[in-house]
Amino acid sequence: MNQIHLLETVLYDPKEGVFLLEYHCDRMISSAKTLAAFFASDQEKFLRDLIPTHSEIENKLNAAINNAGKDKRQRLRILMDFDGAISIQSSHLPSETGGYSDSTITVVLDTHSTPKDNLFLQHKTTERQVYNEARERRGLGPITAPKSAEEPFDVILYNEYDEIMEGTIANIAVQVENPETGKLEWITPPVTCGLLGGVMRRKLLEDGELHEGVITVDDLKKAALENRKIKCFNSVRKEYPVTLKF
Repeated sequence: MNQIHLLETVLYDPKEGVFLLEYHCDRMISSAKTLAAFFASDQEKFLRDLIPTHSEIENKLNAAINNAGKDKRQRLRILMDFDGAISIQSSHLPSETGGYSDSTITVVLDTHSTPKDNLFLQHKTTERQVYNEARERRGLGPITAPKSAEEPFDVILYNEYDEIMEGTIANIAVQVENPETGKLEWITPPVTCGLLGGVMRRKLLEDGELHEGVITVDDLKKAALENRKIKCFNSVRKEYPVTLKF
């Protein structure tokens, strides 16, 4: 296995700055502490001296943004190794779903389940084998814009209990009727189903726009058949409606 790095992918907009930076720093530092036991050559030293602070991460990020051009909208990858070294990769941000109406951004279910206790589902790192294999099973390659409206944009994973987890690049939510009020509410799977706690997911939960609840494969299919809304979201693309194709 190649050396594992912690990873955060962030959005920079010249008008708005870095989106949800504090949340990204929180998650990266939390994962560093949890994964040190597995990957740090000197766990005690790493935990005591080497994990960067929020301000150190932000300073590195601002330098990269300035180098690439503060007037440019950017996607930035923050990489941290288990010696505490930070590196930043910046790229111009195209619209990966540009040219597609809401109804033509499609997702498909994986062809078989993924064990929910996989360590790399719970932390964002450069080890993405579980996600790449899901995409390969559905005939999708690297993450790019669909070549046509018929090509799925993402694959939705589910665990050994047929509980929906997430997509390979985003969390997911579905509209479900509240039995007490009769109103539709957005429900997203809890992290106990085996998924990454996305930073956009965290914001939507804190803002009261989402609620946690188990969603089964059959629940998701039923929502699609009943034309209830389904959406995916992450901190770079933010929220975007999707159509489940099955």
